[in-house]
Amino acid sequence: MTDKKTGKLSIHTENIFPIIKKWLYSEHDIFLRELISNAIDAMNKRKAIDPEVKSEDLKIEIKTNKKKKTLEVIDYGIGMNATEIKKYINQIAFSGAEDFIEKYKDKQSSIIGHFGLGFYSSFMVAKKVTIDSLSFKKGSHPAFWECEGETEYKAEDGKRKDIGTTVTVHLNKDNEEYLEEHKIKELIEKYSNFMPFPIFLNKEKEAINQKEALWLKKPKDVTDEEYKEFYKKLFHDWDDPLFWIHLNVDFPFNLKGILYFPKIKNQLEMNQGKVKLFCNNVFVADDLKQIVPEFLLLLKGGIDIPDIPLNVSRSFLQHDQQVQKISQYIIRKIADSLKDIFKEDRKKYEGFWDDIHYFIKYGILSDEKFSEAMKDHIIFKTTQDDFITIKEYRERNKSKDKPQKIFYAQSEDTQVTYLNLMKEQGIEVIYSHPIIDSHLFQHLEMKDRDVTFVRIDSEINDNLIDKEKKEIVDASNRTNSDKLKEIFDKTLNEKIEASFNKDDYAKFIKKHPDAINTLAPYIRTKDDFTYIKPYDIPFNIREKLGKDVFSEILGKVYLSVTTEMKFLKTKSIPAMVVFNEFMRRFQEMNYLSQPKESDMLKNHTVIVNPENETIKKVLRFYEEGKIEEAKLLINYVHELALLEQKQFTGKELKLFIENSNKVLEMI
Repeated sequence: MTDKKTGKLSIHTENIFPIIKKWLYSEHDIFLRELISNAIDAMNKRKAIDPEVKSEDLKIEIKTNKKKKTLEVIDYGIGMNATEIKKYINQIAFSGAEDFIEKYKDKQSSIIGHFGLGFYSSFMVAKKVTIDSLSFKKGSHPAFWECEGETEYKAEDGKRKDIGTTVTVHLNKDNEEYLEEHKIKELIEKYSNFMPFPIFLNKEKEAINQKEALWLKKPKDVTDEEYKEFYKKLFHDWDDPLFWIHLNVDFPFNLKGILYFPKIKNQLEMNQGKVKLFCNNVFVADDLKQIVPEFLLLLKGGIDIPDIPLNVSRSFLQHDQQVQKISQYIIRKIADSLKDIFKEDRKKYEGFWDDIHYFIKYGILSDEKFSEAMKDHIIFKTTQDDFITIKEYRERNKSKDKPQKIFYAQSEDTQVTYLNLMKEQGIEVIYSHPIIDSHLFQHLEMKDRDVTFVRIDSEINDNLIDKEKKEIVDASNRTNSDKLKEIFDKTLNEKIEASFNKDDYAKFIKKHPDAINTLAPYIRTKDDFTYIKPYDIPFNIREKLGKDVFSEILGKVYLSVTTEMKFLKTKSIPAMVVFNEFMRRFQEMNYLSQPKESDMLKNHTVIVNPENETIKKVLRFYEEGKIEEAKLLINYVHELALLEQKQFTGKELKLFIENSNKVLEMI
């Protein structure tokens, strides 16, 4: 028996507890993790040095008492006597408070693996904490310790009969949520799910923790079913993962873990992955980009790094060289695993491509080493209904073009007219995904100057044009194509104007003084600007002005539709719309930051097919003096081509329907 004693903790400041509460731990929940970690350590030690202890006796019991507002953590570990309590508890882990503050205030670290600072985290939620412990050493008496969050403590004989320790946390009013069983289970699952000893709650007969993390086993000893079951338990996801990567490294760093590729049901799930970081099976944190890069955020899994502190800070992870090496290793391992699947089971790789292509492409764009490893393993579905790499496309579609063109379409359901034309001429087209592939194509073109990606609606391929077609010229030396171009240009650009500011117009007059009188009927002025309608200028007047003058006027048009006459190999298509590849790609690349509609693609080119019967009718109307009918048909053909490209606003769609009704009345 020992006498009842009181005393002060061996620290040099009264402010140690407020300091602990303020910045040693970022979340109050951590206190339970710390108490369990201490209990686990005590039982590991007893298992190692006490040959008489039975494995089934080593367990943790957590008991809550709502009436007394207490939470008990009971272990059957090595225990402590009065001398050890004084050493490990009263001396605050062997350091004075000033040293402690100086050492840990920036790092947010703690001493893990024995009673010390981890134990003191319980004062974040407690108004009083007691310890009742019996050491495994022969002849030991139970020891009791009590503290109310100040530097004074009370020590006396304890009542513990079994070897081990009971920590009783008397919860303060603000933290009574820790009396609820569902809260305790939530914290155990989050922080202490993979402890090597069972954890029991109140009167429950089954342990509430899983006890063993699958990554501790060797990959060859784990079945596919075990991998899937572990995934479902860890993330409460009832769908099987696509595949997984088992990490098991002992040198030059210690790392174990399993990374799963989940099946993505919709795009919202792309960033809902979660890789949990553990230290010796104790949960530390998740969503740490310093270890798992941002482009891997769709992954789910757990990695265990024994050599990091439990209360690790993000700044520590960011600057620690070993952590950086681990991050690079994970990236390399994932790339190697993907390449292995590509080589060994191409069908499997193609099967889950839709679920992982965003992550691979994002990784290529954001990490140089990942890009080098994976750029030759990007695949695209094609019009031949299979998947193909860029290299395979080039070999299958040999071309003398420098750089070689790789034609792509947004999907099978868009640009249908263009796709059908390409298929008829035997030109293979790959299917792309908007936004991400615009960035990817730009990246790949910079890496390989021998290829360029061309969307099928950004130009009309020469193979789609009948180059042998000859046209007859009339008495004024003009072909039907010349006449149609003038009609289409004027009709589609009736509201288009060239805009000159005061200084630019003065320079234009000085440079072309003879053009002023000729242009007078087509000029209007407002404020300090002069406007010219270039497409109102008749063809013969344009010739009189000269090509240079007219080109300079067109150069001041900031929004326009240009037309080209091309004899397509099919007569069924009246017109097609093409958009500048650079401008369209630039708009897609900026879509996320500027999602509102842009005028960038208002500028486009209309390819008119003079052999089409509708286009011939336009010319006939015009020659018969039926100008309004010709204009109506031109606008309808143009709108029809735009409709396929999904380039309509609500207002424009309404206008198209009105024009469609007028065309039907005209037939």
